[in-house]
Amino acid sequence: AVVSTQSCHYGRAQALEMKNLLETYGAKFDLPENFEENEDTFLELLPQLIEAYPLYFTKCAADTEVESAFFSLISMIQLLSQVDQIEETSKKLSNAIVADTTSERLPLKSKLLSQQFSCYQPTLRSTYQLLVNVLKLVVQTGQLRHATLDIDQISGWMDKWKCDVQEQRDIYRLLHEAFSAIQRGEKAIQALVLLLKLYSENEGVEAKPDAHICVISHIAHPNIFVMDHLLDLHPIRALDGQLSHELLQIFVNGDLNDYIEFYNNNVEFVEKLAVTHEENLRKMRLLTLASMAQDCNEIEFSQLVDKLNLVTEDLEPFVIEAIGSGLIKGKINQPEGKILISSTINRTFLDPQWLFIKNKLELWQKNLVIIQESMRKSHNFSVPIGGG
Repeated sequence: AVVSTQSCHYGRAQALEMKNLLETYGAKFDLPENFEENEDTFLELLPQLIEAYPLYFTKCAADTEVESAFFSLISMIQLLSQVDQIEETSKKLSNAIVADTTSERLPLKSKLLSQQFSCYQPTLRSTYQLLVNVLKLVVQTGQLRHATLDIDQISGWMDKWKCDVQEQRDIYRLLHEAFSAIQRGEKAIQALVLLLKLYSENEGVEAKPDAHICVISHIAHPNIFVMDHLLDLHPIRALDGQLSHELLQIFVNGDLNDYIEFYNNNVEFVEKLAVTHEENLRKMRLLTLASMAQDCNEIEFSQLVDKLNLVTEDLEPFVIEAIGSGLIKGKINQPEGKILISSTINRTFLDPQWLFIKNKLELWQKNLVIIQESMRKSHNFSVPIGGG
């Protein structure tokens, strides 16, 4: 690489200062004799400084010293004249931080990697590895303080990076783990679904462990009720014949009695899941109510008590919860002992649901034509002001 004389002088001074300090920490450097006399000294030193940099995490007393050394390395990297050399050296610095197996200063490591990531254009191919390392630190620390993770934005970056399928899988898996670590369940599930979409029919069996996690995550999430889209994913299909797939089918189109029968036959399996039997009962009652409300305008309390296995005094709070969750829209008619239904979610979206939408759109179109015709006639028959 060709670097200006002034830049070489600046870089050499920084490099020698870091080398001297790192040697007091026990670092060893393999350099030729009289290397300090060379103008491009820092070019020879830089890779070894990066390799030794993790010593700062265990030897320095103050975080500010660790940060100062980090940004000295960043400034030296920027003195390199070739973009591919800058990218490759940046990756080495990022990798050196992640490769450090000590648990010292994990939040600071996460901060530095996030700051490094923000220094580079996301369109650069090397930024892929920087992002991977940021995500690894988020998984380790369970913290996300210095970076923003937007799944759609990251998907767009991967298109620009021309990532192959395995690289995309690695990112989505890390996103799932990172969002799980910071307890953002819906985002974790979104990343996991995107991961499973990257497996073909022949590859589905490879992702069965991820598919099982995806199924249970959907079931366990208190505000996710529609799951039929999972059945089209090849890794989910690969679970066919296993208990997790059978349980998913119940949550897609079964009712409370189906779940209770499944539980009674598979108590040990259910008890080992990351969701309790009581939480499953709650969700299945809500889903069963949604199915009951699908084709009727009102439901008697007595029907709900029988179908949902509830005592009468628990009925009203349950219906309020169902309305609050958005599963159904309606109101309670207490004097007549019923709930009045105005709409409900579709647990599955098949031909009948598409036909319903088609009919609604056709009716809307006809009404619009009638309104337009009425407005046209009104305009034609209006009498101009001042007319004779």
